[in-house]
Amino acid sequence: MLKKNKIKDTSLKTLPGSLKYVGKLVDHSINIKVIEFNADIYEEKVIKQDFAKIEIDTQDNKKTWLNVDGIHQPNAIQEIGNIFNLHPLLLEDVLNTNQKPKLEYYGEDILYFTMKSIEYNPYTKVLETEHVSIILGPDFLLTFQEEGTEDIFADIMVRLKSGVGKIRKLDLDYLLFSAVDLIIDNYLEVIQKIDEDLENLEDNIINSPKERDQNLLYSHKREINIMRKLTFPIREMLNSMLLYNENDLVKDNTKLYLRDAHDHAVQVVEMLDSNREMIANLMDLYLSQVSNKMNSVIKVLTIISVIFMPLTFIVGVYGMNFDYMPELRMKYGYYYIWGIMVVSTIGMLIYFKHKKWL
Repeated sequence: MLKKNKIKDTSLKTLPGSLKYVGKLVDHSINIKVIEFNADIYEEKVIKQDFAKIEIDTQDNKKTWLNVDGIHQPNAIQEIGNIFNLHPLLLEDVLNTNQKPKLEYYGEDILYFTMKSIEYNPYTKVLETEHVSIILGPDFLLTFQEEGTEDIFADIMVRLKSGVGKIRKLDLDYLLFSAVDLIIDNYLEVIQKIDEDLENLEDNIINSPKERDQNLLYSHKREINIMRKLTFPIREMLNSMLLYNENDLVKDNTKLYLRDAHDHAVQVVEMLDSNREMIANLMDLYLSQVSNKMNSVIKVLTIISVIFMPLTFIVGVYGMNFDYMPELRMKYGYYYIWGIMVVSTIGMLIYFKHKKWL
């Protein structure tokens, strides 16, 4: 079941370009990390309040990555937008956590990419989403994360700091690819965890179906439908970047890597479709198992009823209050009746066994 936060969307009541945070309430401050790097240099500093310290140093071919953890302070986002000359409509989308995944070009020097990061809680069986915005400029990359409590790009920062791979040698569009690919790969990990849950559910349904299993199936079905809504736009966005790139921010050599990310997005969609089919099959299996279990119970009750029918008849006959019933005066009549009932019961059990009803 997807973790839902009660968010009142007031963005429809404001003018276009008005900066208003739409999301759940948080009580921590915004944390900004500024990373400047090239093939030989890596510099990192953390800024929490004084945003005037944010500067873009282009000397020595340095590239700047500014990662913002927390978007719940519109004034801070406005200041960052002023520093990097960002369009108000772009900043409005950054602050709106209800914004669906999309790709937009703002002129020839700004590319805006927004999507949802997903985490799966294996204990509560709940999907938790986080609004993520990525802005690529000519000499800077900005990433905005909704929560601000856990940095989803921590792995990329470790690679960047250590200088492993090509991440420090290539342009910022490759860093954009790395961020997008990390989120998509996380989708694959979430789907694998859901697959494991579905396999366990299949075993439970086969062995002993319970109502809780049905509830979990409906929950997973809802989660998968939501993931499909989040993944389909990403696939189309990447396809658009590969075929109809409207500016030169994404280089041809990076498009090769974006094609790989697009393949991963297609794989996510295919796996989600496969999971939807699997859930439908498990629902049919659950209903079939419950029906078979009920049929087994009814069969047992029917056999018991059939066994007791002649016994009830015999008891009913000799329970009548007539004065002249010869068997009532027999010395061993009580034992005869018991013998008849026992033989009748054993005979029916043998017959049922022979017919393979037992």
